[in-house]
Amino acid sequence: MFVLRNAPLYAALLFGFSLSPVVSGLALAQSEPWQYPTGAGMLLAQAASGTVLEIQRELNQRGYSAGPADGLMGGRTREAIQAYQREQDLLVDGQASAALLSHLRSTARSRAPAAPPPVSATQPVGEIQEALRSLGYPVGRSSERLTDEIRAAIRSYESDHGLLMSGEPSAELLRHMRGRVAAAPSASEVDANTLARIQAELRLRGYSVPLVSGRMDTQTRQAIREYQQGQGAPATGEPSLKLLEELRSASAEPAPTVASREQRAAAQRALNARGYDAGPPDGVLGPRSRVAIQKFQTSNNLSPTGELSSATLELLGIDAAVTAPPPVAVKSYRLRVRDDFTDGDYARNPTWRITAGRFEVRDGGLNSAVSPPPDNGENKARQALGDLLKEQFGLALPGQAVQAAQANAAAYLPLSIGQEFRISMALSGFTDALSQIDLGPYQGDNLNHGYRLNYRANQPRSLQLVVVNEKGSTAIASAAGPRLDSGGPHQLVWQRDSAGRMTVSQGDEVLIDVVDQNLAGNFDGFSLINAGGDWTLHEVIVEDRR
Repeated sequence: MFVLRNAPLYAALLFGFSLSPVVSGLALAQSEPWQYPTGAGMLLAQAASGTVLEIQRELNQRGYSAGPADGLMGGRTREAIQAYQREQDLLVDGQASAALLSHLRSTARSRAPAAPPPVSATQPVGEIQEALRSLGYPVGRSSERLTDEIRAAIRSYESDHGLLMSGEPSAELLRHMRGRVAAAPSASEVDANTLARIQAELRLRGYSVPLVSGRMDTQTRQAIREYQQGQGAPATGEPSLKLLEELRSASAEPAPTVASREQRAAAQRALNARGYDAGPPDGVLGPRSRVAIQKFQTSNNLSPTGELSSATLELLGIDAAVTAPPPVAVKSYRLRVRDDFTDGDYARNPTWRITAGRFEVRDGGLNSAVSPPPDNGENKARQALGDLLKEQFGLALPGQAVQAAQANAAAYLPLSIGQEFRISMALSGFTDALSQIDLGPYQGDNLNHGYRLNYRANQPRSLQLVVVNEKGSTAIASAAGPRLDSGGPHQLVWQRDSAGRMTVSQGDEVLIDVVDQNLAGNFDGFSLINAGGDWTLHEVIVEDRR
């Protein structure tokens, strides 16, 4: 059986390419996304009908689950028609007809919508499960069977929205959920950078967000729901600019949390003893503990911040005398290297090393020019196939690594850079649709392994912050501008603190703001990889705190 994920292998066999292990070489962290073409043979087996489409819409509006309004006659549409016909004492034939559509419209005009059909054991479960999932409730794998997990999710939804807790599916419950889904803002309205900042703030507050990715996933939705529940807000699980503002506002306030884990555990034990469910006394203030703190604070006329303030600790009978942590002296930045190329020489003070391409000092900086490969269909197809092979099988087309190295110009400064760094760069380039440059601190022997700032002129969000290690590359944040390939020089300042928070700024504008802790240990140098275009690095200043 042909499986789509094996398409690269079949394509390789089809076009006669042989497969070989990946040859180590310089490559950028990101590649063009590949879209599978839709073949001419992928046609619908059934033509859509306008009558069926209108009947589906009318039935769905009345609470009969006719499935998606696509004009295609399927089993769910037929069952919904039959249910409506039984309810209206019509001939039950399950057929979509103009007469049925006329009856549906006339009943809509003459009186209120018909009562929902009786709930069968399976009919609404699948749709209720999907509605729960879209609202952020854990429901497990898709199923038409009413499981204990789905019942628990229904009860949670009913509790969150002040409904009678039954744990049972019904057409009325489904209509209520659909209303909430329609009212909830779409995650697509929030860009990847905003979502990444929300994820970072949630992680800093102890919520379970494994990766700051800028992509919506189940863990992020659940973390948002838990935060919203703790704030007494509707638990939609949806990201928004308003949510980010609330999180940042809360982070900006002083957080008088107990200084030691023992004191946090003591607070949890005291809350549990008073009937507030703070969870196990493990000294970790997760969402469950914060909700318990808020409830306790509300009951005692305190501001429900969810934080262990001095007043809260006092009411719990815990010594708050040492709650404020001692001030931490912030180390100043220490200059590691600075080069503005005014001496006209990149081979000394400091010593740049070249691994690919040609570099020279001209126009007030370190310049390299790389002509991208011809932009034709054959090269695009080969590149796309090579990207897929590398991603899914760890293999490369013959000669691809050599071609990649030949297509790049790479230079680096070997020096030790700490985890907390500040890198200031002045960069300019000439406008080119295929302009592409990659720079940043690297680790190990691979110049593009580490945190990389990647600019690609042909991408809508042209500036990306990428983490690259032995597991692959992941874009953790992106920005729509500026156009670095339009003259310059453009001054960028990239900082990283001890918590893993990174910002990339141009002047007073913060382009990227994200938290990532995927890489540990110091960095082994700063590298620049030109993968297309005419680029000049006018100045680089590398500082760190150690």
